[in-house]
Amino acid sequence: MAELSTRSWWFLILSHPESTMEGMETAGGVADTVQEFLSFLESVSPAGSEATNIDILQQLEQAKRALAAVQAEVTNAFVQQRQAAEAADRIPTSEQLKGIEAEVGLARGESAFVGAALTHTATALCTVLPNTLAALAAGRVSEYHARIVAEQTNHLSEAHRRAIDAAIAHRLGKASSSQLRTLIQGHAYRLDRKAAEQRAAQNKRGRCVRLDPLGEGMVAVHAQLPTHQGLAVMDALKQRTNQRLAAQRRRNREAGTPDEPTVGRDQVMADVFVETLTGQTTATGVDAEVIVVVDDTTLFGDGDTPGWIPGHGPLPAGTVKEWLADPDAKTFIRRMYTRPTDGQLVALESTRRRFPDGLANMLRLRDDSCATPWCNSPMQEADHRRSWAHGGPTSWANGTGLCTRCNQRKENRGWTYTGTPDQLVVTTPTGHRYTVGTKPPISQLRHTGSDPPNVVIDIAWRTAA
Repeated sequence: MAELSTRSWWFLILSHPESTMEGMETAGGVADTVQEFLSFLESVSPAGSEATNIDILQQLEQAKRALAAVQAEVTNAFVQQRQAAEAADRIPTSEQLKGIEAEVGLARGESAFVGAALTHTATALCTVLPNTLAALAAGRVSEYHARIVAEQTNHLSEAHRRAIDAAIAHRLGKASSSQLRTLIQGHAYRLDRKAAEQRAAQNKRGRCVRLDPLGEGMVAVHAQLPTHQGLAVMDALKQRTNQRLAAQRRRNREAGTPDEPTVGRDQVMADVFVETLTGQTTATGVDAEVIVVVDDTTLFGDGDTPGWIPGHGPLPAGTVKEWLADPDAKTFIRRMYTRPTDGQLVALESTRRRFPDGLANMLRLRDDSCATPWCNSPMQEADHRRSWAHGGPTSWANGTGLCTRCNQRKENRGWTYTGTPDQLVVTTPTGHRYTVGTKPPISQLRHTGSDPPNVVIDIAWRTAA
């Protein structure tokens, strides 16, 4: 096994003549040096003792942190170069750096949302958080903790950010993430009480409810509320849950059955939550619209191909059938024909600029979520890859399901979206191309070597009349 200190490992990159920020003139030179480092890592294997393996883990972690510091410096340099170029082109300041967070995200295989956080963190580290950057480069603090410092000071002035960076320097690498957050918040409240109060008011305006898929047929419904409102919601749920459990115990006593609930308290509270918000008589009797795409062999036979909820992911085949068997659920079935060779949905076209509901729904079933590579946002808009203004048709081949932000970003200078119904190609202002497949997710779940389904069934729980 190859054994070197972190300093020796990192020397493989930092000692290269083109690895410094000033020497990074060609991507090829940096790529060659990084490849040397990766080749060396391939030669590293687990050690024969527990202690040595822990040493290796620590050394690798330090190397990752040092790499993150270099990534931050490169990202900041990219931002400065783009801004200088756009300023030279006399682009208004308000229009500069449009879409740059998506370019950073794509380069790192992340969504534009994550790319924005990475970009903001890099800029802060290289401009107003020198102590945090130094700790990251030295491997004393993780990229996650460096990001906490940047995010928790984002609302402050540059002077206050520098002051906090200096004040917490001795705690970097020693404080936990929660300790680091509260320490920064305490300094921020001390330095600028007014900003802290404004931030609290801003957070109240940002109250929202969102849905996050958990997998295995479950989702999480999150509500961000002012503290007193959140406590009131939970108190109301607890009271109604207590009432239901008490009524259940009375029925059990009257029937002479054991005084034990058939379901747990948490499950009862979840049912009360659903029934209170939807107005349903039972939590299982769904009558709002929920679309599930399911293979015909699963629906009409014993197939194991999961169902798929657009924008949320797969459901076990048995769960789909259980939903359909619920007598309180109001359902209807719509057939969506697919291409026999690979399961791609067949095309529809329109002469109108706006995508008709049928074609928009097909795009939603095909793309599932925003089609931009690594974007995690739900599909919100059916958009033309080649714009309608430039002769792009409203068609299956020219349509793409995007979130609102990606749809707006693709109109910025230098961005293009091209491709076919089977793939999307995104080209950024630097000329980099990112390709992603756009076949329906359910078509990718068939057993290898089996024929794709001839029919995909779109099942929807319709809103009650």
